[in-house]
Amino acid sequence: MSAFPPESPSAAQQVLLPSPFRLQAGGVLEGAEVAVETYGTLSPGRDNAILLFTGLSASAHAASHPADTSSGWWEGMIGPGKALDTTRYFVISVNSLGSCFGSTGPASPNPVTGCPYGADFPELRVEDIARASQAAVDALGIDQLAAVVGCSLGGMTVLAHAVCFPGRARAMVSISGAVAANAAAIATRSLQREMVGSLLRAGAPQESVRQAMRWARKIGVLSYVGTELLEKRFGRDQTEPFAGRGSGTDFEVESWLEHLAQKFVRQFDPWAYWYISRAMDLFDFAAHGAAPEGDAVVHRHDAADAARAASYLRLERTLIIGVQEDLLFPVNQQREIAGVLDAAGIQTDYVELASPYGHDAFLTETALFTPVLAGFLDELGIGLPGTALRQAAALRR
Repeated sequence: MSAFPPESPSAAQQVLLPSPFRLQAGGVLEGAEVAVETYGTLSPGRDNAILLFTGLSASAHAASHPADTSSGWWEGMIGPGKALDTTRYFVISVNSLGSCFGSTGPASPNPVTGCPYGADFPELRVEDIARASQAAVDALGIDQLAAVVGCSLGGMTVLAHAVCFPGRARAMVSISGAVAANAAAIATRSLQREMVGSLLRAGAPQESVRQAMRWARKIGVLSYVGTELLEKRFGRDQTEPFAGRGSGTDFEVESWLEHLAQKFVRQFDPWAYWYISRAMDLFDFAAHGAAPEGDAVVHRHDAADAARAASYLRLERTLIIGVQEDLLFPVNQQREIAGVLDAAGIQTDYVELASPYGHDAFLTETALFTPVLAGFLDELGIGLPGTALRQAAALRR
């Protein structure tokens, strides 16, 4: 995902996690915290909260607000009258555990040494991101979320949340997610991690690490967008006429990639990139339905495991959105999520959109996503008079 945090410091609040905070793979964090921003007003009945999970590189700053008027990474979707209507919903955006924008991660000081964790940060899983975010919800005194919404990495994290906390959310929205990463995505991220991680572990100079981050980010960006968008936007346009140099001149698409790579390098910690990327590859929803033999994450699971994991969920309704041109999380993965949930007897809406922006469509195609997400939330009746009565009636049926 190519969303970026704002250039200005975030107004996010720090929420302390239970200490020690035990991670799924066996590691422990002491004094850990996550950065949280909220939008809208929590209803008296505390029944209008929506937890928003971000992509890999986003901060908690999803939208502008009085304390931070800079645009957020989902600015077009959060606010009065928007898809996540803050006159009705209380939106909670959490910077992922393991990230570098206020939440505890590899760039944070290790309380034992006083130095940044770096390679000593414990192995991170998507489930840990979900659990840390739920701890922030608990700190706000919210017993049940109206919905959890997630894009990209967040589209995986909503599944992790649903299986780790059955019944703690009424509804779930997964946008461009997956029950597990496919081989192509794993291969792409593995190459990115190898570029960066080999230098980090060798103690290479910072400039060399930054160079590796630039290359890794460019590979990532090309896995998000389709060839149609690149051709339409750039074609063979050049930044300047050929100047007689042996290497020719810069093409516009080269300059664009370099701009995105430089911006990413300025803002994102390389170890955080490594750990969160690895967590995405390790996630496997079906592992929650597999026999507990060794580390189930690494096994190839069959449909029965996914079905068993889905049987643990306690959701009233789900919405799955895919983008036909998405190369990183292709629509067959969205269809798989919808099929697993539907087979578990959960009312599931599946929507497939078309956009040349590919995996980045949810960031840019507000007009496409707004009616789908807003319509789904409308039908849940969140933030409307009588919602609690409708919920009680549904439980009695």
